Amino acid sequence: MPGVKLTTQAYCKMVLHGAKYPHCAVNGLLVAERQRPRKEHPPGAGSHTLFVDCIPLFHGTLALTPMLEVALTLIDSWCKDNSYVIAGYYQANERVKDARGFLWLQPARSQGTA
Repeated sequence: MPGVKLTTQAYCKMVLHGAKYPHCAVNGLLVAERQRPRKEHPPGAGSHTLFVDCIPLFHGTLALTPMLEVALTLIDSWCKDNSYVIAGYYQANERVKDARGFLWLQPARSQGTA
């Protein structure tokens, strides 16, 4: 079954982003190395995505669409220059027991921008 793995750097940056702003919601992106096209692994082959870095985005108000669009454009350009791809999104809410995601992200997912 395909899975995900994090480098220590990616994990620590996510945790430290949340620790620096414990009173705020935080979010960011996870990047992976660009993979060359290859044949699909058979089921159960153990393929996984390795997130090599984390790019913290916002703390506090996460639904800042104009700033998010600019950030995604700049990060996408940086990823192309460094053979990375935007491969994931992380979010921690300001309340520990609040596990809801933000509804504003749903349209972005359907358009393929996040």
